[in-house]
Amino acid sequence: MEQRVPLDAGEILFVRSADGAIGVVKSGCARQIFIETVDDEIVMAVSAEDLLVASGFSNDSTTTKAIVCTLSLIRDAGSPLIVLPKDHPASSRLRVVASVGKRTVLRCDIEKGTHPEQDVLCGPAGLSGLEIVAAKGSVVLRGGDSLTVERKPFR
Repeated sequence: MEQRVPLDAGEILFVRSADGAIGVVKSGCARQIFIETVDDEIVMAVSAEDLLVASGFSNDSTTTKAIVCTLSLIRDAGSPLIVLPKDHPASSRLRVVASVGKRTVLRCDIEKGTHPEQDVLCGPAGLSGLEIVAAKGSVVLRGGDSLTVERKPFR
């Protein structure tokens, strides 16, 4: 299944399954995003149409608020993305993880917060395999069954 959903810089797109949710926002302007690993700092240039995607592992109001907060911290406050080493004890405690770029694929078979590659993101099983692709003035969603899609103001 492929679905094109309109999305501008002042909106957030929520995609929900029974076991989790993602939030998607446009970068809104050309900028640099910093990705911090234990050994390195990676600087990633993004365009206004590139996407920030945050994945939450529950479908409750607390997770929804955490998704909005995470995206705001990265996009609006310039906070870096943090990448943990594999088997780091904090990985199991992460409630929201994020990626940035033109395309993100959600996978449920990877460890949360450990992938510096920004085209893959840990997600709940109900969203595994979902591909989120940036498009001019919209987002393209590929894959996923029984998903709820909702646009809301982001501010």
